[in-house]
Amino acid sequence: MNLFLPPVIYIYFLIFGTIISISSSSIFGVWLGLEINLMSFIPMIINLDQNKKSSEAAVKYFLVQTMASAIILLSSLMFILFPSNTLSFIPSIMITLSLSMKLGMAPFHFWFPETMEGLNWINSMILLTWQKISPLIIMSMLFNPSTLILLSLTSALTGAVSGLNQTSLRKILSFSSISHLGWMNSIMYMNNEVWLTYFLIYSIMSIILCTSFFTLSLNYFSQLIHLNNTSKKIMIFINLLSMGGMPPMLGFLPKWAAILTLSKNSPILMTLIISSLITLYFYTRLCFSAFTLYNPEFLWNHKESNKKMTLLSIMTLISILSLSPLMYLFL
Repeated sequence: MNLFLPPVIYIYFLIFGTIISISSSSIFGVWLGLEINLMSFIPMIINLDQNKKSSEAAVKYFLVQTMASAIILLSSLMFILFPSNTLSFIPSIMITLSLSMKLGMAPFHFWFPETMEGLNWINSMILLTWQKISPLIIMSMLFNPSTLILLSLTSALTGAVSGLNQTSLRKILSFSSISHLGWMNSIMYMNNEVWLTYFLIYSIMSIILCTSFFTLSLNYFSQLIHLNNTSKKIMIFINLLSMGGMPPMLGFLPKWAAILTLSKNSPILMTLIISSLITLYFYTRLCFSAFTLYNPEFLWNHKESNKKMTLLSIMTLISILSLSPLMYLFL
């Protein structure tokens, strides 16, 4: 029983810290929740995957998050010092920058892909989904508009362009996350409700992809090329194209909602669409390369119908059959 006790404790405090952050009425309470969340995720990184890469990832994550938390405390002090004068915009800019650093938005994204590279798929899934909840909700209440939109557009373009030459699946998901953060925060700038729908669907797509890679023990693009089961390849790339926003899959739904929300602000919308097209380009290139470069047994293998294939089939079905039931629910 003792072997299972530490992970349960970590998960408990991970959830507890997030609840404190999003329900607190003071910046000190927000900071406290973020610190509890941080101190519960660090042992998960080190203990669940004990190697040099995980230790390095834990140190990088700790340093960046503590630096951002220190800026949040400083900004809370600035709110007290400059409550209602001409310098009152400074603390809101500072807290927007610190939260964007916690999220890994460009130009503060330098730590995010390297940290992801040192994690296993379970921790990667937590970092891509749960760890974004607190900073995003806090930012939706305390952001500086001009700073937020500048960071959003920078993240959307940086995430799309930086993912072009990547071969590590973790780094591809990292830069995709940075690009999606640009979309989410652009919607947050215009509408405080639609971004929640975007984040929910993005989390579902990230969970599907991380679970798929974990199930098939995939870490690099070369492993996808040498995967000799065509059905598994098709399932993986349907989910990848869904993450890129290819219609009519699940990933297209939040981007459609974003396009409707941002339709009155054409410069922002055009920048986001360009970034999305770049992302779709390298996802499509991955698909084309994996099916053409090397495949010694291009056959549909019916012997692989086990529990793993059933799980992958269900997740892929969620990605494909998304529009008809969910469209009227979210829009």
